[in-house]
Amino acid sequence: MQVVGGSNPLAPTIFLSETFMNHDSIFKETIRDRLNRDKMVDQLIRDGFLKNPAVIQAFRRVPRHGFVDAAFQSRAYSDTHLPIGCDQTISKPSTVARMTELLMVCPDHRVLEIGTGCGYQTAILAGMCRKVYSVEWHSQLVNAARKMMTQLEYPTVRIDQGDGSQGWPSAAPFDRIIFTAGAPTIPEPVCYQLVDGGILIVPVGPRRQQELVRIIRSDAENDVIFDVSYHGSCEFVDLVGKNGWMSTT
Repeated sequence: MQVVGGSNPLAPTIFLSETFMNHDSIFKETIRDRLNRDKMVDQLIRDGFLKNPAVIQAFRRVPRHGFVDAAFQSRAYSDTHLPIGCDQTISKPSTVARMTELLMVCPDHRVLEIGTGCGYQTAILAGMCRKVYSVEWHSQLVNAARKMMTQLEYPTVRIDQGDGSQGWPSAAPFDRIIFTAGAPTIPEPVCYQLVDGGILIVPVGPRRQQELVRIIRSDAENDVIFDVSYHGSCEFVDLVGKNGWMSTT
């Protein structure tokens, strides 16, 4: 192994309905929610976090307020992280945007997500690729996220409970891998679960103070090369497991 270092925005879609368009929905989608979401997306575009039309479309489509507790729904479209239970958080929209843009997802991709959380990032990815595999340490969050994927009608998402720091070897290889929890070091074994040309995004560094790292795999004749680049500071909860921080529970 070698390691080397180193469009036009989519216009808002108009919803005439005052409720989220799913008869089994567990939350309401009001016109105000839709307007707030479009304002959030427009601001992320102005700030340079959103550029790819496919990512912009995904952000306009996924109702972030449905992934947070009712007590926090008034802040759902603010650029802030919010608690979701189990001492976990839903990431800031700007952070989700940065990571999704760096991931460069295509419609035919199979994507592995490490750290399902509430499922917001999962839903963003589900509308952009062929299949999403997602692993979450906390069973309570797994159950809630599965329900959300059903409500949003994303049948191409599979969510399992387990040690995501080890990836998902039985389903590998993946075109893209994204970690939504901070690792103390680059989880090297998971890098090998990428296809040739695959991309992995992971926050790496001390607790609550990480650097966003992008790794691109390139298979040479007799070696595997991982091109590593760094994309600014970030703050994530701990990646728990064999290749992360050890569980305290």
